[in-house]
Amino acid sequence: MTPLVERLHLPTLSVSSLTTRLFFASVVLLPVLLGFSATMLDYAFKLSLETAERDALRSQVYLLLGVAEPGDTTLEMPPALTEPRFGELNSGLYGWIVDGEGHVVWQSRSTDLIPSDYFPTLTTPFEAGVKDFFSSQFNADDFYLMTYDTVWPIAGKDTEFRFVVAHSQADLKAILAAYRERLLVWVVGLAVLLVLVQTLIARWGLQPLRRLARDLERVEAGKSQSLSGQYPADIRPVTENLNKVLRAEQAQRERYRNTLGDLAHSLKTPLSVVRGQLETADSNQQEIMPVVDDQISRMSMIIDHQLRRASAQVTQNAVYARVLVKPLIERLTGAMQKVYRHKNLKIDVNINKDLPFSGDEGDLMEMAGNLIENACKYGASHVVISASIVGNDLKIHIEDDGPGVPDTIKSTILTRGARADTATSGQGIGLSVAVDILSSYGGSLQISRSSLGGASFNLSLPAYTNA
Repeated sequence: MTPLVERLHLPTLSVSSLTTRLFFASVVLLPVLLGFSATMLDYAFKLSLETAERDALRSQVYLLLGVAEPGDTTLEMPPALTEPRFGELNSGLYGWIVDGEGHVVWQSRSTDLIPSDYFPTLTTPFEAGVKDFFSSQFNADDFYLMTYDTVWPIAGKDTEFRFVVAHSQADLKAILAAYRERLLVWVVGLAVLLVLVQTLIARWGLQPLRRLARDLERVEAGKSQSLSGQYPADIRPVTENLNKVLRAEQAQRERYRNTLGDLAHSLKTPLSVVRGQLETADSNQQEIMPVVDDQISRMSMIIDHQLRRASAQVTQNAVYARVLVKPLIERLTGAMQKVYRHKNLKIDVNINKDLPFSGDEGDLMEMAGNLIENACKYGASHVVISASIVGNDLKIHIEDDGPGVPDTIKSTILTRGARADTATSGQGIGLSVAVDILSSYGGSLQISRSSLGGASFNLSLPAYTNA
């Protein structure tokens, strides 16, 4: 993300974005919630099936009770019942009656092909008037059973009988399996739909933040001076405060520029007058002219230096558009070729044409210009300038084939006013200007031995600076 957005600590849309977090939260939580809901629905459906089965078996028991008649020795049942499944072989619905001693006194025709020991003896204690519903397994088959204990007068004696109705669970299991299949499809489909809907809602809800990030990028690129457009009330205080900060920063920069311009004009005009008067001085004053002229030049250079330093400090938090490095370097080398044409210098520029610098064009020209001029001044015949992005840094290397810089004075020449060659005219502040401006960008300057045999000045500054 761009430096301005990072500096303002605004949320960014990346792998760790709010949308992504909401998406993964949905992916984690929805299965839990939907799984719990599906379990409850499955339990409720199964319970409703068992309740319906209990009611159905109770009706079947009442049917048997309604048609039973006391006989001479036991209960008698009609040959055909109104429930046809009692008369169908292996229908899954079975009925029988046992007496108090556990002997089967009647069983439905549906049990004719079933071995007599298929249904085990019911051993629960006999208790007249009690109905019991339960699930049991006979020979690996699951059944629901309903029993009803009653007393009938047989031959003038109260006799205990237990009416039993059993129904296979196969049909209910098939219904439950089909329901679970449909439930799984619906739950999965609902989960996917909810994730998609929540993702769309999150993207729609976070759209103002994306628009804010784009507007900040436009401000950083110099395409806009403030955050424009309508924002939701929730983030409107943020945008209004950001606009206040931007307006205050722009106004402060303008005030400093005006003040610095006035200072430069106020100081340089008297110096120009003095220089003009010296040029018209009589012969008696000609002998002091070189000294005065040198001091005037020194004063002018010091003023320029201090103005640049102040400007670099003022604009430290400014927002700039990208500057292409190669065209600027080529302009500087073209000027140096003219200044040092007597040396017939060969200047190689090895820089990608699209390599950007995020900062003030004048700052880059000042930094690179001082170092390129230094290389041309002290180089013998060859200067090589290269630049590239290494990690998050912009690296610029300026090499020459001159005498180089001794290790003992590498740190000294970067000090204000210090020079390695006192025989050459100059004020010795060019390198310190470069270092001051470079420091304002959080960069650094190192001096090493060049592969050409001379000095190599290596600039390093953030590729996307906070400048």
